[in-house]
Amino acid sequence: MRVLSGILVALLFSGLCTPSTALAKIEAVKGKQYTLTKKHGPWMVMVAVFSEPPEELKTEGLTPEQAAEELVYELRLKGIPAYTYRREMTYETVETVNRLQQSEKRKYKLDTEICVLAGNYQGPEADRELAKRTLAWVKEFQPKSLEQGGIYKQTPGQPGLLSGAFLTINPLLDPEVVKKNQRDPELIRYNRHYDHSLLDNPGKYTVTVASFYPNSVTLIGSGGNSSKKLSDKGGFAEAADQAWQVTRALRERNIEAYVFHDHKRSIVTVGSFESTSDPRIEEIRKMFGARLVPDPTTGQSQLIGEVIVLPSQDGQWMCTFDPNPETIEVPFRK
Repeated sequence: MRVLSGILVALLFSGLCTPSTALAKIEAVKGKQYTLTKKHGPWMVMVAVFSEPPEELKTEGLTPEQAAEELVYELRLKGIPAYTYRREMTYETVETVNRLQQSEKRKYKLDTEICVLAGNYQGPEADRELAKRTLAWVKEFQPKSLEQGGIYKQTPGQPGLLSGAFLTINPLLDPEVVKKNQRDPELIRYNRHYDHSLLDNPGKYTVTVASFYPNSVTLIGSGGNSSKKLSDKGGFAEAADQAWQVTRALRERNIEAYVFHDHKRSIVTVGSFESTSDPRIEEIRKMFGARLVPDPTTGQSQLIGEVIVLPSQDGQWMCTFDPNPETIEVPFRK
């Protein structure tokens, strides 16, 4: 087997888990391959990238694969779950102009890279404190596996081989899907306080029937002749409370309603579905959506939203349901 020596390494690393707390939990078997899969992550750390050096710089030493596996083993001994990921050789087509000013396409070969990734984070914020504690340790860590020669490209301004830091998404996963399913610990904690929380919805999809924003709820005075905005005491807390009241009122009418609060609004949803083609979704849209009703004076059709009137300390308040109920994915559902 041909042995290549110089290893071009781009080293970028961030905290994963405190070695002292994870040491006994991470398997580390010499010679065993720990290959990255879709089950790892979804957020991870790019520890290092190994590739072959230019021909003129090659000497005796480890191959990129061997160097990556050695680093994975050493990290696992320290209690850090590390894996290798092979970026297969690809070809890139580039349009160029030759000496005769004629357009032509050329194919360039991109070298195969062996990446070392580590960590199994649910999100960049979820394990922030754990990552910070480990990062301080990693910055001082000098892997013995990297003392066997090689050509190293260090991060500018960073003194050590593992001083650079950034989180990334498992390259085997779809970044858009990962970000959409990102669990926000703050939202989860807040929504867990409510009965009939949308987090408890057993389905993949639901239908938003009412939306509440700060200062957007209309009060109906006890005399029935006046109305006002909650501008004097409005806010997220009031919007959240109104959404919960509507949810409870629908539940009392045997309607499967849920409540959810995010950083912008509070919503009430109805139903739990496994598919967006479920015929019950259209039934809900018709039940709560705005309807065309003829004006008794002009005879012309006008769009009238469905409403529900509920009691309040100031008399009553009226909720107008969303004119066009929207089918959404249940948040944080994997």
